[in-house]
Amino acid sequence: MPSRLSSPFRAYDIRGIYGENLTDEFAQKLGYALGKFVKERKVSVGRDSRYSSPILAENLIKGIAASGKEVDYVGEVPNPITYFYCWREKIPGAYVTASHNPPQYNGFKLIRGDGTSFTHEYSELKKFVAEVEALSFKRTEANSIDAVEDYMDFVLSKVEVYKKIKVVVETFGGVINKVIPVLLEKLGAEYKILHSEIRGDFYGLRPEPKGDNLDLLRREVLAFGADFGVAFDGDSDRSVFVDSKGRVLNGSQAGIVFVKHLVKKGSTVVLTPDTSRVLEKVIKDLGGKVVYSRIGHGFIEEKVRDTNATIGIEQSSHFYFGYLYPFSDGILSTLIMAQIASQEKVSKIVDEHPAYPMEKIYIDAYSDEIKHKVVSILRKEHPDAVDIHDGFKVFLEDSWILIRVSQTMPEVNLVIEAPTEEKLVQLKNKYIEKIERIVESLRS
Repeated sequence: MPSRLSSPFRAYDIRGIYGENLTDEFAQKLGYALGKFVKERKVSVGRDSRYSSPILAENLIKGIAASGKEVDYVGEVPNPITYFYCWREKIPGAYVTASHNPPQYNGFKLIRGDGTSFTHEYSELKKFVAEVEALSFKRTEANSIDAVEDYMDFVLSKVEVYKKIKVVVETFGGVINKVIPVLLEKLGAEYKILHSEIRGDFYGLRPEPKGDNLDLLRREVLAFGADFGVAFDGDSDRSVFVDSKGRVLNGSQAGIVFVKHLVKKGSTVVLTPDTSRVLEKVIKDLGGKVVYSRIGHGFIEEKVRDTNATIGIEQSSHFYFGYLYPFSDGILSTLIMAQIASQEKVSKIVDEHPAYPMEKIYIDAYSDEIKHKVVSILRKEHPDAVDIHDGFKVFLEDSWILIRVSQTMPEVNLVIEAPTEEKLVQLKNKYIEKIERIVESLRS
């Protein structure tokens, strides 16, 4: 059977299981290679709250320092604060996280000095890391930087809340707890925080804002009479919203809310191929221009930057407010949603633009090798499909199906949009059964 573990280098970040294919030695080598790779004299480092993040950050810093570069350590902060610091200071950086992956995972997101993520650089950096000898680098102190206040001042200056609102926040015990209560306090909001203690094991949950993980948030939004609820992933660059009726909004639905308030005639909006047709129609009706990007935060950031887009929207609820900076920021998304909610009911906007039934399903492929084989086999069955770099999209008469490899887990991602729930269930059952059957045949 193929190994479930492989190289931690992915298409747009680095992830693995700590102590197995992601080690302290790897972090040192990565730091050294990164320091030699970038031209700037300084590199910024931040981290999330996973139990393995402090030691990985320490070893990463050892490697960077050994390469001759100076390190600005912003510490345990939400991901967008590290990106913000790199963008403001125009220096590259690294953030230690495995985002929404389970607690035993960890990894690194590498950042350019313009606030976008590494993409094509990973393949070259992978070769650099392989050439670094196993060294025991001496511990070197980094510059301890407090970037939180500057970040909070900046984002608060970009929003205005017109009346008191009520918000419920699901944190899963993540590092978002360091800033979200302070920001909501400054906005004058009435709020309730779920899982308010920062815990490296995320209370035993997977810090992934989807499915059953959102049941508590939905109930609390209704009980609290909140204007909206929001759930963050493990590193806070993604935010999933729940409206006042307790409905979980997918990225397209929340995207419509943002678009209605931000997009004007001539605005450019970057979308991914798995977003809804309804979202595209709303943008075009407002006079906006739609540009499509490959799925993955690094690729979208580049597209947002290169097209001067007002906003970028992913179905997974990453939002990129390009009129400010190019990176995904779940915190800023929440503040902008708060501004909108102080002007009109979010649920009213959602009701005015009913979405087609849509679902994203993650199917365990047990190894990276198998997930690629599954997508390749299915691609051959659909000669008329549209290629989307890491998968394909099939347009049916009244529906579409998107099948791609996950870039972060040994999984196959299946996305379906259909005109009715019945048609959605029919297509879902058909393709889940088909994918699972191929997975099992490849495992045997």
